[in-house]
Amino acid sequence: MQRSTRVTLSAGSVALASFLLSLTVLNAGQAGQTPANATPAKPVPAAPAAPAATPPKPLVPVAASSVASNPDTYVGEFVTMTGAVEANLSKTSFSVDQDKNKPTGKDVLVLAPNLQKPADLNGYVTVIGQLIKFDEKEVAEKLKDYQIDLSAADLAKFRGKPVVLATAVINTAGVDIAKKPIPAMSADDLVLQKIMTKLPPAQAALRKALDGKDLNLVKEQATILKTAFTDIELFWKTKGNTEAMNIATEGKKHADGILMNVGLGHLDAAKTSITPLGATCASCHGKFRERMDDGTFRIKTAG
Repeated sequence: MQRSTRVTLSAGSVALASFLLSLTVLNAGQAGQTPANATPAKPVPAAPAAPAATPPKPLVPVAASSVASNPDTYVGEFVTMTGAVEANLSKTSFSVDQDKNKPTGKDVLVLAPNLQKPADLNGYVTVIGQLIKFDEKEVAEKLKDYQIDLSAADLAKFRGKPVVLATAVINTAGVDIAKKPIPAMSADDLVLQKIMTKLPPAQAALRKALDGKDLNLVKEQATILKTAFTDIELFWKTKGNTEAMNIATEGKKHADGILMNVGLGHLDAAKTSITPLGATCASCHGKFRERMDDGTFRIKTAG
């Protein structure tokens, strides 16, 4: 059908058009849609996305010769640097060159605060740590408890040059000679460890029992916790550590509160004691316990 370029609307046509427009608006409203000629509602701003956690920086594999030649490329990076030990400079420092057969004058300084023995001369090592330009003040900021033990001549030689602050020094035998040995447990460590190992499983079982409204199990686990905190309280009292003793006393109070509320049938109130009870453990560990690499703990020594 041929479409005319001129459209003449009669009164009936206008009425029909008005009716269709009204029907369109009505249907759009019922469908929850905004008509084309209606004023759009202001958009609701989306909630800001939570910032993504910053992943740890990856280790950069590098040769000692590359570091010596282009140090600026690696400053601030955490590296795994390979090379041969050029010289042992002190109890906690040595230098690494690329060629084990002859010095090249491109040796890189390594500071290893926990070095357990001298590195093997001319032996290859893999050094893991952060690379910076050697500056006594920056080293002191990054290694809080470390005292630089280089000679005056070596301080002058390496100042402003690349240095790796080593957390690991792995020799050709695969041994990390910068790793602190795990000390044996003392008699006090063994006593406290025996008590402490009761706490995590009892807390987990208590949470489950409260959620499942198993009153008998709640009482059983809360009693285990109360007894353990009482024993810990006594332990620290015999050591004259009032602060640690008071933390244990606080934990015992929370266990008592759970038993009291369960006895009264107040399960919701009993649940409120779980979190602060766990916080007392974290507080005590933060101040008076030290975690070893094997997952065991030792009593922190003064200072």
